[in-house]
Amino acid sequence: MNSEVQMVVFDMAGTTVDEGKIVYKSVQQALAESGVTISLTQVLEIGGWNKKEGIRHLLNTYSPSEVSPEKVDQVHQRFLEIASAAYATGEGIQEMPGATEVFRELKSRGIKVVLDTGYFRDMANVLIDHMGWKKHELIDYSVTSDEVERGRPYPYMIQKAMEQLEVHDPAKVIKVGDTLSDIEEGKNAGCGWIIAIASGAISAEKLMENKPTKVIHELKELLELIN
Repeated sequence: MNSEVQMVVFDMAGTTVDEGKIVYKSVQQALAESGVTISLTQVLEIGGWNKKEGIRHLLNTYSPSEVSPEKVDQVHQRFLEIASAAYATGEGIQEMPGATEVFRELKSRGIKVVLDTGYFRDMANVLIDHMGWKKHELIDYSVTSDEVERGRPYPYMIQKAMEQLEVHDPAKVIKVGDTLSDIEEGKNAGCGWIIAIASGAISAEKLMENKPTKVIHELKELLELIN
């Protein structure tokens, strides 16, 4: 990579935020309360997705007879309640190693720092406020899946961030994330570099199958790639 990089778009949960898979456990609990019992591994299939779309997918896959718009809304609303309550305590939620250091260094180089996420805005704000990233001016913009037409793997969140920050060439954008849908989002947006981080949800080998530019294991490795 080179100094042509103008913006880096980071996923949140599993990439910059270590939240102990609260979001996936909350989806699992909301589904169970509605009568649909699946494993956490199965829930992880929707990693990086807009969670309402993910819940619809899981219902279609594992309980197709249960699917209706009302059912999806019911499970999604319960998911929001469970996850919001868990996030409100702040217990077990911390940044991924090196996140603040990486954000600060990128900004010192004049590179825009963006967060995009499958969360809805209210939940994203809880995490961003908890980390203090906005307060300390470490991020330039954040965008959530409810603020665009479709979430990942569609490119709309990246495109919205580019528009807001006046970055006109996607080839000068890096996408960083820990899920297959992050990789696809970066490809669909035409990002010049797509960096997958093997932080635990998906193995490095599996991530490589989707052909990102590079797989890393820690955020600090990103700085070594941008010269």
